[in-house]
Amino acid sequence: MKRTQSLFTAALLSCAAVTAQAQELYNYVQQCQTELEFTAGQVKQMNCNDGYFFASSSRSGVNDYVVHQKVNQNVDMIAACRWGDSIFGLNQNTKFISLELIIHNRVKGGTCFFAAKDVGTGDNKFRPVSTVIVPVTSFPAADGYWLKPSEMANKPLYSNGNPFGGPDYQEKLTCVRCHSQGPYIASRRIAPFLANLGLLNDGHHTYADFSATGHYYVVGSREHTQSDPGSHPLGNWNHLIVRNNRPATDSPCSSACHALARDSVDATLTPLFVPIGDLTSPLERTAPVLPSIKTDINELIGSGGMEPWQEDSPYHWINNDQPASDAVEIETFTSQKLKYPVTYYCGAPGWIEANAVGTGSPFNSLAIAYIPNKLRSFNLRDGLVCLNADQPAGQTCRDYQVSYKCPITTEVPKWVGPYNKDTNYSDDGDHEERSKAWNEARAACGNKDPVAMRADVLSSGTVVHTASAPNDRLAQFTPSGLVCKNSDQGSGQSCSSYAVRYVGCRARNDARLARLRNVWTSSTFTNRYLTTTNTTDGSEVRGQANNYQYQSQDWTIEYQPDGNVRIFDVWSRKYLTASSTTSGAGVVVRNSDFSLQRQFWAIETISGSSEVRFRNLGTSNRYLTVGTNTSDPYFVPITSQTLSSSSASQRWLIQ
Repeated sequence: MKRTQSLFTAALLSCAAVTAQAQELYNYVQQCQTELEFTAGQVKQMNCNDGYFFASSSRSGVNDYVVHQKVNQNVDMIAACRWGDSIFGLNQNTKFISLELIIHNRVKGGTCFFAAKDVGTGDNKFRPVSTVIVPVTSFPAADGYWLKPSEMANKPLYSNGNPFGGPDYQEKLTCVRCHSQGPYIASRRIAPFLANLGLLNDGHHTYADFSATGHYYVVGSREHTQSDPGSHPLGNWNHLIVRNNRPATDSPCSSACHALARDSVDATLTPLFVPIGDLTSPLERTAPVLPSIKTDINELIGSGGMEPWQEDSPYHWINNDQPASDAVEIETFTSQKLKYPVTYYCGAPGWIEANAVGTGSPFNSLAIAYIPNKLRSFNLRDGLVCLNADQPAGQTCRDYQVSYKCPITTEVPKWVGPYNKDTNYSDDGDHEERSKAWNEARAACGNKDPVAMRADVLSSGTVVHTASAPNDRLAQFTPSGLVCKNSDQGSGQSCSSYAVRYVGCRARNDARLARLRNVWTSSTFTNRYLTTTNTTDGSEVRGQANNYQYQSQDWTIEYQPDGNVRIFDVWSRKYLTASSTTSGAGVVVRNSDFSLQRQFWAIETISGSSEVRFRNLGTSNRYLTVGTNTSDPYFVPITSQTLSSSSASQRWLIQ
């Protein structure tokens, strides 16, 4: 009887083990949903052929695509589809040799890793992974497409990382041995596509600092101090993140932006640290399927692609905000400079480039500024409208034509048009509204909605200027930034998410775009910023609460040859000026006048702090001062007053 009972108990335990193994992927996905805060229904099916072709080689099977889906406001899902089988045209694959997928919450920092089953038979032996990506949340179908975490973590791949040589050396697919600085590896070849998708400089953690809020970590892993994985197959991956990164003091060049991975043998670590090698699939060993982090770093060093003085670097795109968070999309220089090291290469931008995420169609403020007319509308949402009534006296609208860009289907962008629907030159202007060409453009795009628009300025039928348009009705698009409000887009509509890049920059020792915050606080007010109240000459300046939608709080500090400064308001395009030489005189903005000493200021540092005072040079050494307003402490006067060394009202932070 006891033996029978023992056998029965053993059978139950065996069944329980089999059940737990069968549930391993499901349980991991459930944990990902909980920690990353997304639902199963938010994860949609993807197709590698809908992605971006980012790597190829004429000497091997390299034919790689990246595809992305925004799961929700904070969660991104991105897959790398490697070595597609298409040889006749791009985006026409049926199978891939391998596929890896990441789901990441950019606010929480949590990250989940997945790999597709890639052991094929028969015709699928060398390209076993379907281009149609089964959602990881779709069970039971997901069990047939994705490896369990234990299978992924123990997947063997050939490697050239053996310090002792040998062609048959193998290493396990331990993702964080390369993904050690954050969820994404922004290699030289994929960085432009990550930038287009809004995944570079989007707020995700890149320092691998486990004491930081929202730090990067692997779902399922134990604390980073624990080298023992415990019972979870990914249990020591947080520890490996730390082990695979150099100390911040060892990489001062990168430390302003991100941690830097170890890329060489390090005998100071116990056990001996050996970086992972380039990984090659057992199915096809002609070239690496997964380049190592060492290879990626060496390619970047060789390219100079991250040098801060290269303004067109894809690493400079910033996607800091999301319109769903507060119904406003704010991508401005002063809101971003405190989070990203843009001031390393840019003192004050000359113009700005922007890209609606995923469209791959940048537009810029310089090209738009050269449009010869004031346009009533110029965006993908409305099309182009120019009215003669809006032009300066004696001028009329030029002739325009518009083109539309189709969604990505091939490596080469497809534009349809141009369309010149208004050829009546004697009416009230030029009407190239979206409604006039949209159906025609959509049909030319395979019945898919176009994703971008551009316009040509015509002169006697010849194109003399071209400018790409924003996707939405923008509240601000100037060199200092982009602002888009959902409320401006129409009922039920919202802004696109935009990434921006600053170009034409003035050197930091020549000019500095900043906000000026007074340090005086009390129980009724804090953090009041220098703010212009109007754009007319002589408009007063006030102290108001910070609002990054207000361009009137952005100032360019312009350094003069003698070390003093003039302070330029980017909204009114006028200069900060003491209104008179008397103590207590109001401070205003006025048109540029180099002969007016009251437009010149000296910046005086305050010992032991980062605070400064602004001394006016034309008022017998009086200082920029915040006044008082008992009825509204966030709309206070700004004056020029005699020095009071103990007064916080004369102390400022340049932000």
